[in-house]
This record gives sequence, structure tokens and C-alpha cells, in this order.
Amino acid sequence: MGCSKDSGYPGFKQKKGVEFYNRPVHSEYKPTHLPNPVEIVCIRTEKIYEFCKSEETSEVITDLHGIACGPLEEVNCLDAELVIDKKHPFICKKIPNTLRAKISFWYRFRFAYIDQAGYKYFTSDPIYFEKTVILSDRIFDKRLFVQCEVFLDCPDCFISGPQEVTCCVYKLLLVRLVALVQLAVPAYGFCEEPADCQEGGCPQYTPPWPPFPPQPCPPPSAEIPSDEGNGEED
Repeated sequence: MGCSKDSGYPGFKQKKGVEFYNRPVHSEYKPTHLPNPVEIVCIRTEKIYEFCKSEETSEVITDLHGIACGPLEEVNCLDAELVIDKKHPFICKKIPNTLRAKISFWYRFRFAYIDQAGYKYFTSDPIYFEKTVILSDRIFDKRLFVQCEVFLDCPDCFISGPQEVTCCVYKLLLVRLVALVQLAVPAYGFCEEPADCQEGGCPQYTPPWPPFPPQPCPPPSAEIPSDEGNGEED
């Protein structure tokens, strides 16, 4: 039993050249039923000029010798998360004079296990991960900067020894070349007024009515025999 080794599609498999950035809009995204816009407005936002993804799988082995009490009986992964602080920085940057961008970060995962003493939890120490992707020559444009996003998941942990656990940690990396631009976009006016927020505290009390015990269903009424067709004469 093990984790998948599929590493996804690295950035150098993306199309290069001008056609990568000027692809026609897919028919699914073309508005076909919207009314004419009220006005054309100018907005300031980040535009994505290029992006790629990388799917990574790590098998992380945890030795619980000296922690677990006897052999393990069951284990379940709970979650995985980024660790970002002064000792564990999140880095996303261009590598100068190359087509490459680097992303590095620290993460940890948690799992629950059952040993001879009962139900317990384990949190790993921060684990370092680093990835380099290859982008197009647009990376040399100083007006574009690299933007990275990481999604973590821990779908499975399994017992791989009497006191050993192997966890599968999935990492989806999104790397973008973006710039802050001004775009002219159609506008249909301001957004509608939102619904009221749900307030904290106790929910509204709506008791059922009537507040009495339910009555049993009445027994089916007996059919009254009809006098018609009984052959008796008045």
C-alpha cells in the first residue's frame, strides 16, 4: 500500500509564445443572455498573463516508537496546513536570468491513532518543501511578478509498521505571472443589497404547534352492510 507518485503537469509543458496569451474565449464563457451593460467602467486589478499548476504527492513516515503504547490498531489523517512565520517563510520568486520560478514553504499534518492506551493525536514538525517550475520568456518582463498559491490535503494515513505510520500528503501548487493593470469592463450597476448576516448566539425559538403529544390514528371505521340486494321484501 502506498501513495500515488503522479506529479502532475509542470510549467514547461505549457504553450509558449504569443498565442498562449491571446487564446479565444471559450463558448462556455461568452455571455449569451445578459442585457446591455449600463456603462463601461475602468477597474484596477491583477491580470494573469500566464499560469501553471503542479500536483505533488509525498509519503511521510512517522516513527511513533517511544510515543505509542504497544502496536497501533487504527490511524486516520485529520488535516495538513501551511506553517508560515519568521522561522518558516513562504517564498515565491523569480530565479534571476532564467525561465524558472521557485516556490518553497513549510507544512505540517495531523493524524489520530489508536494504540493499547486508547485514542491519541499526533502533529508533525514543520516539513520543508521546494519546487522549481519553468515559465515562458515573459518572466523576464520586470512589470510582471510571480504569484504562488498552495492547497494541501491529507487524504490517507495507514499503519506501515507496529509503531510506524505513513501519511500521503497532496500538494497542489498554482504559479502565476501577474501584473497590476487597469481594465475596461462592462458594468451592470452596483451589486444588490445582501441578505442579513446570521447572528451568533442561540437560534430563534420556534416551538412546534400544538405542543401536545400526538394523538393515535383512529381505527378504520367498520363498513355498514347495505340493505340493497338482500332479497328481503318490505
